[in-house]
Order: sequence, then structure tokens, then C-alpha cells
Amino acid sequence: MKLVGIKEFYNITRAKILSAVSCSIVVFVCATATFIVDSAIDFTNVQAQPIETELTITVVSYPDGFDPDNPDNSADVSTEDTSDTEDTSEVTSEETSDTEETSESSESSESSASEGSTETSATSESTSESTKATTKATSSSITETEKIYGAYAKTTINVRKGPGTNYDIVKTINPGAKIDVVAETSNGWVKTANNNYIKKSLISETKPSATPTPVPKKNTPTPKPTAKPTTKPTSATTKSSKAPVGEKIRCKITFYGPVKMKDGSYSTTTASGTKCKQGRTCGADWKVFPKGTVVYIENDPLGDDGYYTVEDTGPGAKGYHLDLFADDGENTKKYSTMYRDVIVQKK
Repeated sequence: MKLVGIKEFYNITRAKILSAVSCSIVVFVCATATFIVDSAIDFTNVQAQPIETELTITVVSYPDGFDPDNPDNSADVSTEDTSDTEDTSEVTSEETSDTEETSESSESSESSASEGSTETSATSESTSESTKATTKATSSSITETEKIYGAYAKTTINVRKGPGTNYDIVKTINPGAKIDVVAETSNGWVKTANNNYIKKSLISETKPSATPTPVPKKNTPTPKPTAKPTTKPTSATTKSSKAPVGEKIRCKITFYGPVKMKDGSYSTTTASGTKCKQGRTCGADWKVFPKGTVVYIENDPLGDDGYYTVEDTGPGAKGYHLDLFADDGENTKKYSTMYRDVIVQKK
């Protein structure tokens, strides 16, 4: 075998030797720097920590008259100290019992206060329940007495759903408006023909002196009431003569709607051949109000201008009785029988 020299095998050159030495120096410098930094940090932490030193001081106290150099003479003093200690113990036990009694009294006071607050809460709840029961009893104790008459608003009045200011407002009526009363309540309210309620003290059965003049339709003659309008009887069965023109008469007002046919459809054709229209068409006894008669109804119950034309008739309309057409006139909850002053305009 041929032996190869180390120098030839590793190809050692001067540049490689210098490079290895440089690397060794760098590694040594880094290790030294790391060691120095760690030492400095440890030294700082040692200086920052406080040095704790325990100092024990023993204090020996001797009673009055005790001679440490001659302890035999201190027996009497020790006996007195013992009795003083017992007295102190008794006083301490008495104070402890007083403290316990005080604690017990505090707890009993807190318990009494808690019971008192519970009783107060229970009393408040019972009072609230009593108030609610009283309110319900008051509401249910209101009675109504049937009384039918006409009245007028003395001022602007809120019409409500029930006999009290706590009920919702349905509408507001102006002074002088005509009101059909059908009942009076025991708490000072009246029930109207539309099942609403008005405060009785705000209405009067006497008609106000200044009554607003009705606004006529265009091309319609102005009504000419007499100086002292005569109110005609309301009996529908005793009248068969024609209603006078220009005079104010008291009429019964009812409502009707489309007529249901046998095939399930609804008819709105009148006896005169016209089509029914709310706010214009009304049925009547043609012997009293001939076909085509124009009438003016004060305080129009349907909220229109008050002018209606007799276009229809019916078996129930007799005498001074006008049957007004409404799209939902068969709704008895919304419409009910009432009375109004009527002026015949023309025939």
C-alpha cells in the first residue's frame, strides 16, 4: 500500500490554517463576552436583593419588689401577681360575656328589622291588592238607566268609549251639536245612540240660541225654516200625509245595507231603479216623502253634508221614518236607531 502524507491527504495550505485560527479566535471572544455579561447580571441581582437580618430582643420584666439577685423574697409578690391575674381573667370573661350578649342583641335587632320589613312589604302588597279590588268593584258598580231624549253640547266635548275619563276618546264634537241620549249612568255620564259616552254636565236639553246655519249643496235652495219651528210627533204609524216643505220635523233614523240575494250576491239597486250610494240614498214612506224628495238631516249621523234623496222604500219605513243606506249598514254594533231634526227641501 502506498502511504500518503497528512499534508498531501488533507491538502493543508497556509490560507486554510489562517482561516481556522481566525474562527477559533472569534469563538473564544464570543464565549468570553457571554461569560462576562452573565457575571454582570448575576452581580446586579445580588446587589438588588435586600439583606434580611433577624434581630431577636428578649425583654424580661419583673414585678414590683422582685429582686433577681434574691428570688426567695419574691414568693409573696408572685402570689399577689397570681391573684391579680385571676382578677384580670374574671374581668376578661365578664367582658367576653358582655360582648356575646351585645352580639346576641344585635342579631335579634337585625332579625326584628328584617321581620318588620317583611311585614311592611306584605302590608304594601295587601294594600295594592285592596286598591285593585276596590277599582274593579267601583267599575262594576256603575249602573245604567234607560232614558231617551235629545240634548245639545254646551261646549267642545270629548266622546269616550266608556263612562269615565280613563276611557279612550272616540271623537270630539263642537258646541251646539245634537246628541241622542239613550241611557244615563250612575256616575254622571250619558250613553249615546252610538254606544259612546259623554259627561252629563257638559250637555243641555235646551237648544243653544245660536245654531250654525247648514251649508247647502251647490244648486240647492237654502232651507227656509219658520221663526218658531214646530217639532212634529215622532209616531211613524199615525202619519200618512206628505211632510211639509221647509218645516223642521222630528224623524226616526235607521240604517240598511246591500240586500243579499238568493244566489249569494248582493244587490244595491233601489226601488226607483238607481244604484245605492252612501251619503245620498235613503228609503222612506213614499206617501209621506215622495220619490225624489230631497231632505236635510241635521248633525248627519254618517258624517256627510246631511243632504239625502228619497230613492228607496221598504216595509219598515212608515210615516216620519228615514232609512239611510250605508255600505256596512247591516252592522248593528256600529249603527243603531236614533232621532234627528229633518227639513224637507223639495219634492
